[in-house]
Amino acid sequence: MVKEKTSVKRRKSSINTSRLKKIPKLKLKKGSGVRKSNPREELLDEELIGRAIWECLKDGDSEGVIEVIRIHLEAVNKTQIAKESEMARSTMYHTLKSKNPTVKTLAKLVHACV
Repeated sequence: MVKEKTSVKRRKSSINTSRLKKIPKLKLKKGSGVRKSNPREELLDEELIGRAIWECLKDGDSEGVIEVIRIHLEAVNKTQIAKESEMARSTMYHTLKSKNPTVKTLAKLVHACV
């Protein structure tokens, strides 16, 4: 059986890359209802986070509560929170990764965020 040889010469891609660089900016109609948003500000808004946690609790979604707290902690300085709550960073990360942290641990994390 004869070995097949692989060409070492590269072929050009079929996509014209010069076209991809010239993407026009999108223009929105006036009065379309689109507004500028800063996700970091919204994630630091305690009232919004509280409403999200409350909705998760009403729906019985315990994983959703942990996810909302985890997302909020990603927006703030985790090292500072760990120092303020007197909790090791590894404990904080483990708490957010595990599916069933204790209420006491979650309370420490939330208290440190405030």
